[in-house]
This record gives sequence, C-alpha cells and structure tokens, in this order.
Amino acid sequence: MAMNIGRMALATATQHPDLLAVVTDRSMLTYDQLARLVRSFTARMQALGVGPGSRVELDSGDVTVAAPVILGCALLGAAWVSVGAARHLPERLRPTHVLTDKFSAETDGRHLITSEWTTSAPADPMALEPVSDRAPFIYAPTSGTTGAPKILVLSQHQQALRAHATRDDFVTRQTVFCTFFHADAYPFITRFLSAFVNGATVVQSHDPAVWYAAGVNHLYGSVAQIGTAMAGKVLPRKLPLVHVSGARLSDELALHLLQSFDSVVDLYASTETNRSFKNVRFIDGDGHLAVRGVQLDSKVEIADDNGQAVPQGTVGFVRVQNDYLADGYLDNPEATATSFRDGWFYTGDLGFSGPLGELQVVGRSGDILNLGGVKVNAMAIDDALRAVEGVSDAMCFDVPVPGKANELLAFVVPAAGVSMTDIADRVRLTVQPRFGAQRSPQRLIEISAVPRAHDGGAQRFMCRTLYQTHRNG
Repeated sequence: MAMNIGRMALATATQHPDLLAVVTDRSMLTYDQLARLVRSFTARMQALGVGPGSRVELDSGDVTVAAPVILGCALLGAAWVSVGAARHLPERLRPTHVLTDKFSAETDGRHLITSEWTTSAPADPMALEPVSDRAPFIYAPTSGTTGAPKILVLSQHQQALRAHATRDDFVTRQTVFCTFFHADAYPFITRFLSAFVNGATVVQSHDPAVWYAAGVNHLYGSVAQIGTAMAGKVLPRKLPLVHVSGARLSDELALHLLQSFDSVVDLYASTETNRSFKNVRFIDGDGHLAVRGVQLDSKVEIADDNGQAVPQGTVGFVRVQNDYLADGYLDNPEATATSFRDGWFYTGDLGFSGPLGELQVVGRSGDILNLGGVKVNAMAIDDALRAVEGVSDAMCFDVPVPGKANELLAFVVPAAGVSMTDIADRVRLTVQPRFGAQRSPQRLIEISAVPRAHDGGAQRFMCRTLYQTHRNG
C-alpha cells in the first residue's frame, strides 16, 4: 500500500481538527490550522515548479515553516534536503529549489517565504497526481563524527514505517513532546512527522514555563543538549519523561535528571535505523541508580568479528535490524559495504548486553585509540574527565608524533571561575590512578567548546585539526 506522509498528516487533521498540533514561544496551531498551512504551502511550492524529482532545500529554524514545507514536499512527490546535506551532495543532486524565511538583500535565487504563503489559496490534495512512496523523500546527513558526513536517502515508505513504529511514544491526543534539536535537523523532523501521523502535539521552546503551560510530557535532546540545558538546574515540578540520545549518558547526569523527571530514557538511535532500543534509568528499591533494557520493534545484537552473536556480557559490535533501515550511503559503496551487511546495520559502536537486558555501549570502533600498541578507550576517558569537579565538558584525542607513539591530549572546558591548574591537579588524583599514566592525557588544553556533532557525538578529528591549526599558527 502506498504511504504518503503528507496525506497521512492531513488525515490526522481531519480526525482531530481541534487538537493542538504545534506550540511555540509565539504561536499555537491546531491540526485544522496546520492542515490549512500545509495546503497553502503546497500550492505555493507547486507554483514554483516543485514536483516529482524536485529537491527542496529549506533554511529555517521554525517548525511552523519546516513542517508545512516537508509535508508539502510529500504531497508533491518532491524530496527535502537538509542544509547540512546540501553542502555534500554531488552536482547532479543539488537542490532544485531553495526556500528560506530569512530576509536578505542577496537572494541568490532563493525563494523567500513570507506571510503571503500562509494565506494563499490552498491546494486540493485530492487533485494532486499520485506520487511514488519509494522515491527519495529525505536527504539527511549522518552526524559526521569521523569526518565529512555521509548522506542517507530515505523514502516516504521508510519514513511512514518509522512513524508507525513509534506510535507508542507519540500516543494520539496524549503525547506532548518538546525537543532541543533544531527544526531542520533530522532528529526533530522524524519526530514531528511521527507526531503528525499519530496525532500528538509538538512544542518548540526552551522555556520550562511554556513546557508546563503546553502540558509537555516528553522531552527529547542529545546528551550534550540536555546536559547543558539542565546544568545546575532542577525543574520546579517533575515532568514525566526525558529521552536522551547521541552519546553515552553518564551516571552523574542520569541522577541529576531524575530530580526533574520521573523517568530517564537513554535512547539508542541513529538516522540509519531510527530509534532501536531503550535503556530506562531509575532509582531502585535500595535507592541506587539502576538501568533496565527495553526491546523495541528493532532487533539489536552484539556480534563478533565473524558476524556471530556473542553471549551476554561479551563485548562486540552493536548491530541493528528492522524493516525501515536506510538502504546505504549515497555514492559511498565502501562505507555502505562496511556498515550495511546481511540485512544488518553495523553502528560502529562497541558494547555488550547486561544482566537486566540493558545495552551497555563502551565506545566506538573509532574511539579505540592506538598509542604505539597501547589501546585506549577514548569515550571512557571523556566520561572520567567530565566527572572531574570543575569540568563542564571534555574530549580526548590523539595526535601523531614523528618517530614515536601517538600522544594523547584532551580539550577541557572549565566551569566558570575554575582554573585549569585546579582541574589538572584533580585529574592527576582521580583520572590517572584509574587508567594509568600511559592511558591518561599527557596534556590538558583549555577550550571554550569541544567540537560535537548535532547529536552530541564526539568529533575527535576536529580536535586534531583545531590542535594542529593552533600549534602551527
């Protein structure tokens, strides 16, 4: 059966016209109003020549713009291209249309979205030609933690299956979710598409007062985003649930979040697979932090070098299988062959299955650094550095040394008023005894912010580049 995300969202609007679809700091839209907006944007886009085979790039951080543009692309059989993906597409796949809500004297062929778009005569979806749900619908970049991001191409069929698979998170007329992801980032887009298909409410705001007023009961964000937003803060009234993803959730942050949320979900997800697995963090009967694994519709396994599943507690490669995996990476057969094998997506993470079915990620294959034969788990060292009093963020990385083993360094973001001298002393007392001198950073370098991808993933290659640039400059 053909699955058109735009028609599915409009069907939800017909069933629940009075339900709030979108809440922002400045406005609210019911599903009936959202449907009107989608039809109006669709008519405008069609007048610009958008149709099957078109690729539409959007420059906007406003969900009330991003949502009708992307749903309009679905109705017209066009593809949406993220700004991040557009920079890395081959010439033959460059966007055919660029839309923006940012006024500039230099238009450069961009089409400016104005208030007229919201009041133009709406398109009749039933009069539009049927479109293929297997054609490209979303061009999205990976996080780019190891260099230039790889590009994924997802169809409406795959996106519709993802929306169906997440209906227990986006419950009709019950779920009100807010996220720290940008409106033009895939982690937000896949969630608001799921919300609109299933009849949930989307909130775009960083203000807890708006969360309470709108009835937010699900908060989403990367570990870095949530950690920064909640640093030193406890909400005046607990919210039901926070989902974090994109990096390892430390016990310290989990405990802190449990002061503001009834439940903390450490979500294992990627653009390649959508959400795959949940680790639920909670306080057990003895008052200790505990974790419980929750299986979703995806199959998650730990495999060895030969592709064989390993027993519980054995470290191996994390792989995921479901019905809506991406097909591979655009124009990158080598990376596709490495990551997509025998119906599985190999995530690049190293992990093991714990006694309560939890998925314990111990690092990435790229996070295992080789210092002249000495193997170092960079993610574990990052966690230890961030746990040091006075450290806001930290990331270790290795740099080549001519004729010698690579040297291990670390960028550190000190908390306000904390000196690097004090931090260095604390690292010597806590980190070095734990990992040993060979596996501890030889130098700590102060930096205002460590380089992270949009999902909070470590960009160690950028650390090396920044360090080399600074040293040579």
